[in-house]
Amino acid sequence: MVIRNELLQKDEIINNISFIGAVVEVPGADSLKKLGMDLKHHVHDHFIVLCSNIGGKAHVCLGLSETVCQAKGLDASQLIKEVIGPSIKGGGGGQKTLATAGGQDVAGFAELIKKLKELI
Repeated sequence: MVIRNELLQKDEIINNISFIGAVVEVPGADSLKKLGMDLKHHVHDHFIVLCSNIGGKAHVCLGLSETVCQAKGLDASQLIKEVIGPSIKGGGGGQKTLATAGGQDVAGFAELIKKLKELI
């Protein structure tokens, strides 16, 4: 997958955690989630934030490794509710290590990625 390889090249190591934060173009919300799941298999201790404007709606996929969840006390589902949902004027949910959100506001992706990066 071309997008996956491009994202893996943009991988930033912050405090021994692989951070990938990007705005990507995908055909649908399922594709965004699949890309997030695919990336998880290529990076070890990871914090992945993928944002996409799909048909004028904001979609976000957040993937955290179990080690990052434990070390930082983070929960992807909780971050969706507390940080991501309000930022995109929407909501979502999922599991501790993988969660997705949808919303109305596509304008704040760069700021959202920056805000999440600061949690590492």
